[in-house]
Amino acid sequence: GVEAAVRAALAAGWCELEARNNDGDTAILLASYEGNVECMRLLAEAGCNTAVIGGSTGVNALMCAAQSGVAAAVRTALAAGWCELDARTKLGITAFLCACYTGNVECMQLLAEAGCNTAVITNAGVNALMYAAESGVAAAVRTALAAGWCEL
Repeated sequence: GVEAAVRAALAAGWCELEARNNDGDTAILLASYEGNVECMRLLAEAGCNTAVIGGSTGVNALMCAAQSGVAAAVRTALAAGWCELDARTKLGITAFLCACYTGNVECMQLLAEAGCNTAVITNAGVNALMYAAESGVAAAVRTALAAGWCEL
């Protein structure tokens, strides 16, 4: 998460850009999961695969950014068009549902405004309202209800 460290590693060529950890994640996914916009941009500029699918469930950078709860990271991934907006993991989870799960209202709204499917349901039958409720963030529940994103 330290921009100078990423810049130094890239400049020195210390690592393979698309290397994966034991969970199947690459550097861009990890930077996105942390919501570190500068590291995300550095890695993208270095030529990493920004549309990479990783992890054991098949996450992408937009999903990781949404999970981070950092609105700037979601904006960065959306503006750059790195990932399919309504891509789903093996469990049927989308970036929008990741944002609902963390209860981050700003990320939820950014993804909804970008045109994602707000009525999406996971393979297990979980919708945005359910994830917002599980997050424990009352504002997320109020937002989902007010927007009519899912069946009550």
